[in-house]
Amino acid sequence: MTCNSVLAFRDMTQPAAQAIPPESPPTSVAAGKTRRVAMLNLTLLLALFGYGNYLLASPWAALTLATLGLLLGGELALCRTNLQQYRDFAKVSNDLLWETDARGGFTVLNGILAQFFKLQLGQRWLSLFPEAPDLAVLKAAITACRPFRNLELSVQLAPHQPPRWVRINGIPLLDEFGKLRGYRGTALDITPHWQAREALRTHVIRLEREVVTIIRELRLANQELTERERHLRILVNAAPVGIAELDIEGHCRYLNPVGCALTDCAEQAAWGRHFFDFVHLDSRDYVKFAWDINRASSQVHRIEFRLQGSGLWVSAYWVHLFEAVQQPLSGSILIFSDVTETRRKDQQLRVQAHYDSLTELPNRVLFRERLEQTLRRANRERQNVALLWIDLDGFKAINDRLGHAAGDELLQQVALRLRNRLRESDTVARMGGDEFAAILPAVTDLAAVTRVAEALIARLSEPFRLTGGIIIPASASIGLVLYPLHTEDAQALTQSAEAAMVAAKQAGKNQAALWSSPVMEPSDPL
Repeated sequence: MTCNSVLAFRDMTQPAAQAIPPESPPTSVAAGKTRRVAMLNLTLLLALFGYGNYLLASPWAALTLATLGLLLGGELALCRTNLQQYRDFAKVSNDLLWETDARGGFTVLNGILAQFFKLQLGQRWLSLFPEAPDLAVLKAAITACRPFRNLELSVQLAPHQPPRWVRINGIPLLDEFGKLRGYRGTALDITPHWQAREALRTHVIRLEREVVTIIRELRLANQELTERERHLRILVNAAPVGIAELDIEGHCRYLNPVGCALTDCAEQAAWGRHFFDFVHLDSRDYVKFAWDINRASSQVHRIEFRLQGSGLWVSAYWVHLFEAVQQPLSGSILIFSDVTETRRKDQQLRVQAHYDSLTELPNRVLFRERLEQTLRRANRERQNVALLWIDLDGFKAINDRLGHAAGDELLQQVALRLRNRLRESDTVARMGGDEFAAILPAVTDLAAVTRVAEALIARLSEPFRLTGGIIIPASASIGLVLYPLHTEDAQALTQSAEAAMVAAKQAGKNQAALWSSPVMEPSDPL
């Protein structure tokens, strides 16, 4: 009985049917059937070779032949049934069951896939695979008469149709002399699987290219950031101002060279120190207050304070950093510059604008400011305020006789006596020439003010010793006015005190006079 080979392509779009292997290994039942067929064949051969008459003459032999005939008929019927089942399974199988002759032409085609591919008997099966990665492996196996398994090949069914992909298996068929008489095997349609795999491979390749591109871009961006960071660090180190970076708690994470010089602290020593440690004790409470109330603000703030290490005054701008809107504080940047000399000059200008250069007492401008402040406070706290207007007696004659240098020295000693005799809370100002004024806040009554005025007259009546041993006798006239007893207006209070001083001079000098008449008008001092 000649066995032909079967090629099985499986259509992945159809449900898979159980494939029947082309050749099954012999079982014990099959072996028994084979032995019975062999005995029957032997009996028939004996009959054919001249022993027929002998066998027919023996009843037992005749019975044996009849029995063997029955067995042979049953075996033949069973073989036909099995063969029909095999053919039915092969017809409905989704795989392609194929068999070829020695020249490579199809001799058997079974399975639904054979109809889908429209294969024909006699068609050369290698013509279905024009180009495929495993085609060389297939040809090598055929040349060596070897079996092949799981070879993936593309099938070109029509010139203008996309190829299909199959996974093919095959075994060689040899005759009794060992000569190749064909191949038998199966084929499975793996087009969806292959397309999915190719799509995945293409996607992986595309992803690899994208990853390479992204890595290249990140590398370039990192190089650019590194270069920018280097440039920024050069600029920060060369900046003529101190720059400090603080963490979320206010500890120093970076301090540039100018900052190190201003704080008198090395960069390594500054690392980890709190910002407040660099602030002088006199300024620390104020800086803490300003820092805390602006902690949640992202605006730029400015503050001036004194440094602890160097004692310099700095003007600082700082901004709190936030990761995003409505996010917690992530750190702060502080930029500060030395303003010590500027503050010194500003203080000098302020002194020149508000203090008398000769006596170092407040001048007329600062006197008015102090008087307004004192009156407002007295109004809130319901206190009395006394104003004394003091004028030296006969100063013009002393100045003309001894010269302006002696007159200036006399004014300086008068200012010193006035400061030493009054309280720290009192204000003594030079109003111009030889005129002085004193503001006495929180006085108890008029009698206390009168005693203060009399004490000042007594102190100024003592002789003054100038440079060169010159002794000058002097005296002063004082006008007194009381707030709110006499008036509540600052300007009226000043005019009234000056008028009372004029009245004291007119009364004989070297005495104090209390303002009492609103019609009294000041006249030129004597």
